[in-house]
Amino acid sequence: MSDLYTQLGELLTSKFDVESSDLRTDASFEDLGLDSLAQVELGELLEQHFGVEVTDAEMENMATLADILEALEKKGATV
Repeated sequence: MSDLYTQLGELLTSKFDVESSDLRTDASFEDLGLDSLAQVELGELLEQHFGVEVTDAEMENMATLADILEALEKKGATV
């Protein structure tokens, strides 16, 4: 897996208590136990951690970890 995926997984497990066994690229926010408030918080953490802007509207349009990874890659996020 990519470094972005690894860093995203570490962020989810450390900040949202997501089980590492639940981290799959097709996992939805619901699968990970993240409600809409947690999604907004995740967007803010993504900005802080990866240095790219992720708006609330963008977070609403993402459904899976793969969507987040794709958005981060398109925005030029680095680890």
